[in-house]
Amino acid sequence: MPSGRSEIVVISVRRKMLKMLCKQGRLKEALQILHNNMEHCSESSVYVSLLQGCVNNKAMPHGKIVHAYIIQTGLFECQETFLSNNLLTLYAKCGSLADARRVLIQMTDRDVVSWTAMITAYARYGYGEEALALFNEMRRSGIEPDHFTFSSLLPVCTDFAVLKRVHEEIIRSGFHSDAFVGNALVDMYAKCGHVKDARDLFDKMPQRNVVSWNAMITGYVQNGCINEALKLFQTMPERDEVSWTAMVAGYAQNGNVDEALKLFLKMPNRSMVSWNAMIAGYAQNGFIDEALELFQKMPRQTVESWNAMIAGYAQNGRGQEALNLFEQMQVTGVKLNAKTFASALPACASLAALEKGKEIHEEITKSGFETDIFVSSALVHMYAKCGSIDHARNVFDKMLKRDVVSWTSMIEGYAIHGCGKEALELFEQMQRCGVKPNHITLVGILSACCHAGLVEEGRQYFDCMSQHYHITPRMEHYACIVDLLGRAGHLDEAQDFINKMPIKPDATVWRCLLGACRAHKNVELGKRVAEYLFELDPDNASPYLQLANIYATAGRWDGLQKVRKMMDERQVKKKPGCSWIEVNKQVYAFLVGDSSMPQEEKIQGQVGHIVYVEKVNAQHLICSDTC
Repeated sequence: MPSGRSEIVVISVRRKMLKMLCKQGRLKEALQILHNNMEHCSESSVYVSLLQGCVNNKAMPHGKIVHAYIIQTGLFECQETFLSNNLLTLYAKCGSLADARRVLIQMTDRDVVSWTAMITAYARYGYGEEALALFNEMRRSGIEPDHFTFSSLLPVCTDFAVLKRVHEEIIRSGFHSDAFVGNALVDMYAKCGHVKDARDLFDKMPQRNVVSWNAMITGYVQNGCINEALKLFQTMPERDEVSWTAMVAGYAQNGNVDEALKLFLKMPNRSMVSWNAMIAGYAQNGFIDEALELFQKMPRQTVESWNAMIAGYAQNGRGQEALNLFEQMQVTGVKLNAKTFASALPACASLAALEKGKEIHEEITKSGFETDIFVSSALVHMYAKCGSIDHARNVFDKMLKRDVVSWTSMIEGYAIHGCGKEALELFEQMQRCGVKPNHITLVGILSACCHAGLVEEGRQYFDCMSQHYHITPRMEHYACIVDLLGRAGHLDEAQDFINKMPIKPDATVWRCLLGACRAHKNVELGKRVAEYLFELDPDNASPYLQLANIYATAGRWDGLQKVRKMMDERQVKKKPGCSWIEVNKQVYAFLVGDSSMPQEEKIQGQVGHIVYVEKVNAQHLICSDTC
């Protein structure tokens, strides 16, 4: 039988071994040692090591076992706050916010660490309202926030009025001079569009570090102030990769990819983030082939690199290539994330590839991303664009949390399908839920009115845009009203509406009126509108063809010949028609006059066979009728 001293040494060794296993992520072995030595493991440091190991390895099931052991030992009675804070952190970082909140509620003695851990969790997972509500509850409980609390809370203050209130609270608490809090304030004022206030805060900071400079540069970039960002960048005492990448992304986002590339090539050290920023910049500006070339030159491709390329192909109308790259990514073994799926789904929408979209939906469910708000919104959009409005509504109804993008996606879906009343009902429900519409939501509403022939409703929504919704009408809103009036046959009113526009109408607005002239056979107005379009968009064949159809419908063959002659003289070419077909989750595109399809001979043979069969059937019917 070992002596008392020997036993102490053995226990000490086991504790050290247990902690070592936790650091190495060998949690199963660590838990086995704990299970076999429960009577000697009453120190809280042992359980904290286990909980930290569970956090580092995102091992929530193991964490729950540790939680049970802590209850069993009775340690909560003497060190409740310390251990509960570690448990709360475990559940929060593993994404189980319900368990984390349950731990917080059950605590009899909460300190600032407890409240801050829960606020941070809500903020990290996008639950801004819950984070703010918990902060208010914390203040009512008499606990004073610290600089970590404010740094965690500020990112959810996306409403300027809320940001101002929290800022006042920071000043009252004396943390306005803290570097972490100051950087977060600069960042959020810029994100709320108040870049001048952000600069005032930046200038008044008693101590600025590289994070402060980067926050201000990024703020300028986000608000399109690229020249101000460059001036600040040039005067920085020191630059890091974030500084360079912010400028590269800034130039790219403003359409100046040449300057972005110059800076990218000058970078002393290029991180994966800077490579991805350059790739995304090329793709967003339509230079998808250049983006692919850079993608292929990368030292290694990260999940963000693949996402940027997939999104780039989808945004540039090359949906099939986006899906091909998505499949290639899966083969390479790169782990897909929520953004990967959110990038691939619009490609399915653009191709109306419903079966492929359903297949991706299954993968999303298996991967556990179905509750992600961006993925769910992309699913709603995909199903609506693929003609399955019921599937879209089903996904929408199952969403645990909805933002303005989610509501807008469903409203646009109803608009596409001509379900005007359903779109308007959903819009009213959206407002009752406290979600503020944006300019895209209003485009969806006006489009819904247009497709459903709800002229008066469309007028009313447009008239109250500025006053009620605080949204200044953009070109797309004006185009919707012209389309609405034109479809209803109010061509004179539509023309008068265009003449009174406070901004110069673009080709889209005039095209809406030209389409209405064609539908209602108004030759003279159609001729005038087409002439505007010839000047605005001389290389586009669409207005020529529409005017030709207007003349043909009216029997004005001389006018039709003139249009054809103009097209020949100006060398305006009609783009070949294109159609898609989805077979076995693969989308095939067919262009008029294109014979490059590998199965061309088989297809033509099948078409010939169908034509032959139809002729035989037709002759048989004629014979039957005459005999």
